[in-house]
Amino acid sequence: MPIDSARRRSRLPGRLPLGSIGLLALALLLTSPAGAGVVETGRAQCCSSIVPELPPATYYGATMRRDDDPRSRWHPYLHPPAAPPAPIDVLLRRIDDLEGNGGPMNPDLSLALEGLGAAYLAENRYREAVQALRPGIHLARVNEGLHTPSQVRMLEQLILAHLRQGDYASADEQQAYLFRVRRWRHSVDEDVVLEATKRYADWLRGAYLADVDDERYPRLVGLSDLYEDAIESLEELQGADSTALLPYLQGRVELSYLISVYPGEQDGGFQADARQPLDFAATSDAQIRFWRLRDHNFRYGLQALQRKESILATGEDQRPDARADAILAIGDWYQWHRRYAEAIRTYKEAWRYTEGIPGGRDWQVKHLGRPLELPKETVFNPGLVPLDTPNSATISVRFDVNRHGEAKDIAFLTPESEENRIAITRAYHYLRNVRFRPRVSEGSVVRTEGLERTYDIRF
Repeated sequence: MPIDSARRRSRLPGRLPLGSIGLLALALLLTSPAGAGVVETGRAQCCSSIVPELPPATYYGATMRRDDDPRSRWHPYLHPPAAPPAPIDVLLRRIDDLEGNGGPMNPDLSLALEGLGAAYLAENRYREAVQALRPGIHLARVNEGLHTPSQVRMLEQLILAHLRQGDYASADEQQAYLFRVRRWRHSVDEDVVLEATKRYADWLRGAYLADVDDERYPRLVGLSDLYEDAIESLEELQGADSTALLPYLQGRVELSYLISVYPGEQDGGFQADARQPLDFAATSDAQIRFWRLRDHNFRYGLQALQRKESILATGEDQRPDARADAILAIGDWYQWHRRYAEAIRTYKEAWRYTEGIPGGRDWQVKHLGRPLELPKETVFNPGLVPLDTPNSATISVRFDVNRHGEAKDIAFLTPESEENRIAITRAYHYLRNVRFRPRVSEGSVVRTEGLERTYDIRF
């Protein structure tokens, strides 16, 4: 039995008679924001021996992936190294001349130090690059202002130097500041803010997956704030049906996928269980907000998906194929949560809708012609911080995918040996818990037999 499950059971008032106090406690549990998740998420939160807790979904993209899947070719954004403007010795002499002529606060020093940092980076001298870039950034702030755009290139190079040193804490600090600089004095409806948000969100997601923090939940709360603030601001500027909301709603969906398999805190961190009695004096606002996010996560994710579909259905720039993608994504969300009846109904709806749009048949073949590992988005693909998975293997397998998107009749094509026995066992476990989008044929969700795929797995 998982430790968290055992702890949860021991704290529920199961041994008390359901008198007035017991009924009141039960009512509070079911109607409070914390307890609402017991009702809302159904089987996945149930700890009964009759309806056991189901295993979490496989993190497709992190623990396993297919090389022939376009999603596997995705890479996180990394600032490219800048070209050095001159050799290091030339740049050092120039810096000496600038200090001699204009003093240590000479505005021209910032650009010279930026070039010196790039020259050190080109020679893999990361410590010296940091020592050059930090004062360059400081001079830009002093001479031009706290959030001056001239810092952006230096911050990007500084982050690159920290990453190559493996100093992820310093890179994290600079990523947060770079985001503030990029969006300074820009309106939320400008492309520059959207791009800055995407890049910073991807950094937060990658750091979360790599488990770099003592407590994991603040990253998810931070991602939620990032998207919700943008959504609220855009609604005020452009209204609730603006297509500019779509990328932020998509980010909210991807956050919901992350939260849906939240593993809890480790080794002394707080245990993320909303059904435990709370010591509110010792409970942070972020913890309480996270509990609410987690316990209402299915509904929040579904609402974001449905809102995307509604905007695409009624917006000025209507694209039938994009609306079909949105309908399909709702089916995937149901499928991810093992709500098979709703998933099958939604997949059929997507099929019927695409029968009447231009290029609909091609869309059906592309999106529903073969089973697809979920989630469709690269939610679990590693970011700039490497995952703590030292082992890897390549495994070929043949299996069926049933109408509920589950792998059945699994047979490994890779011969078992002493060297790969553990990898095959792990691959079997992963594959059994992959949530697939099932195949749809002529409007019916059907079983797919004899599917052969090769996976790279990490463990």
